[in-house]
Amino acid sequence: MASTGTARAVAIVRIATGVIFFAEGFSKITGEFVRGGFAESAREMAAGKAWPFWSHFLRAVVIPNASGFGWFFALAELALGVALILGFLTRAATIGGILLMVILLLGQTDLGKGGWAQWATAGLPTKFALLLLWLLFLADAGRTWGIDARFRRRPRPR
Repeated sequence: MASTGTARAVAIVRIATGVIFFAEGFSKITGEFVRGGFAESAREMAAGKAWPFWSHFLRAVVIPNASGFGWFFALAELALGVALILGFLTRAATIGGILLMVILLLGQTDLGKGGWAQWATAGLPTKFALLLLWLLFLADAGRTWGIDARFRRRPRPR
C-alpha cells in the first residue's frame, strides 16, 4: 500500500497528464487535424517511417477514411484527458491511451529503417507518454482524488 503522500503525487501526475491529453484532443478538434491534417500525417507515415505492415494498413484502410480516423483520435485523446482529470475509469482509460500510443508508434518507428539508434529516438514523446500511461495504470492512479475512489468507498449491497 502506497503512502498518502505517494498516492497524492500519483494523483497530481494523473491530473497533469489528463490536462495534457485534454489540451491535445481539444487542439485537434478545433484545429487543422480533423480538417485534413490527420490525412496528411497518415500519408507521411505510410510513405516514410511506418513499419511495412502498418504502411499497408494506412494506405488501404486509414487514408481512404482519414476524416473518421482523425475525429476518432481527437475525441479519444479528449476523452482520455477527461477520464484522467476526473479519475474516472482510470485503468480502462490508461489502457485505451496505451493502445493509442502503440498505434502512433507503429507509424513513427520502424526498426528496419535506420537501425537501433534511429528507432530509439524516433517517436520519443510518444514513448514517454506510453510509459507514463503504463505507470499510471500500475499505480491505480484513480484511487486518490478521483471518481474511482468514491465508487470503492461505497458499501456494496449484499
